[in-house]
Amino acid sequence: MRSLPALLNGQRPHVASMALATATMRAHSPVMLSAEPFIAPTDWFVYGHLHFILALPTLALLYLSPPLQNVQPLQKQASLAFVGFIVFVGVAQSYIWDAYGATLGIWEFNPAKCTLRESFPLPVEEVLWLFHHVLKTALYQLKAFELVPANTLVGAPSGAVRNGVAATLVASIAFGIYALGFSSEDTIKCVGLVCAFFAPVWLLIWQIGGQFTLRHADRITWGWLAPGITTTLIDCLGQQQGVWRFPPNFLSGVGYGYLKLDVALVYMVSTFAVTASGAVVLAATEEYLARVAALRVAGAADMPVAEATLWDVGKYIFTGQLALSAEGDAFQYDCTCTRDGCIIDTPEPLSAVD
Repeated sequence: MRSLPALLNGQRPHVASMALATATMRAHSPVMLSAEPFIAPTDWFVYGHLHFILALPTLALLYLSPPLQNVQPLQKQASLAFVGFIVFVGVAQSYIWDAYGATLGIWEFNPAKCTLRESFPLPVEEVLWLFHHVLKTALYQLKAFELVPANTLVGAPSGAVRNGVAATLVASIAFGIYALGFSSEDTIKCVGLVCAFFAPVWLLIWQIGGQFTLRHADRITWGWLAPGITTTLIDCLGQQQGVWRFPPNFLSGVGYGYLKLDVALVYMVSTFAVTASGAVVLAATEEYLARVAALRVAGAADMPVAEATLWDVGKYIFTGQLALSAEGDAFQYDCTCTRDGCIIDTPEPLSAVD
């Protein structure tokens, strides 16, 4: 059974037809739908138009200032590896929680404005949205690392900070499990879903790459807010146009109009998971190149002579440390990129290192 038009079909059924479509979906679909029919203010606006709007700033950025034009070969390799990894893993993980949320009825899709199938929990456009959102966020993080400088005056977070953040994320995981698996209170289901599926991701990223957060906080922030806020606003438009909706019984009730706290958390938290994953890879690559270059100049005996590889960057990340030798955590450098590559400048040469 297929109860919908194509991506950009401009035909919209009357309210009675929409009610009939909703009733049909409830009878045949694995997705839970409420009995209320979808009511949209326009006949022509469908899910495909939201994809178009979401793509506009991304396409403009790609046209005006594409990323990876002036970076060292290793930085380009690391960036492409990050994009490939996050598209595969991020979309797979996002599909699981998105489908689970739809099955619970936390969000519902208008069968008259998207492509739903009988045995598939998500519209085709929603699956494409997962790819779109992940790629857009990855692109913004690449640009943030090109445009925003690192704060190399600081070092790694203290042990107390790292332990406190880890404990908070563990508590969030526990809350998510309780909200989804044990609580009968529907109003915490949406927040619980976010905690259960994304707090473990944040915890893993924090444990592996938390040492880079303070030095690259500005880059992470810009690379997170730009795609997160725009996607949240487009979600409000999707609600207003009746493309999807969020039954109030699954929400906390905090919000204003179409801007709902629970829904904003869904987008901002999932966006940060992509942003932070990329930040670890990009920050580690830049830090490693800068530190190796400075230590070689200082005559460090243990610095490799061969060109660095992704394997070297991976080993550096999993040390959990910033310093490679005696240069210290708060090692200062400027990374200046030109068409000939990136030049790492340090304010003053390091002392000779044994």
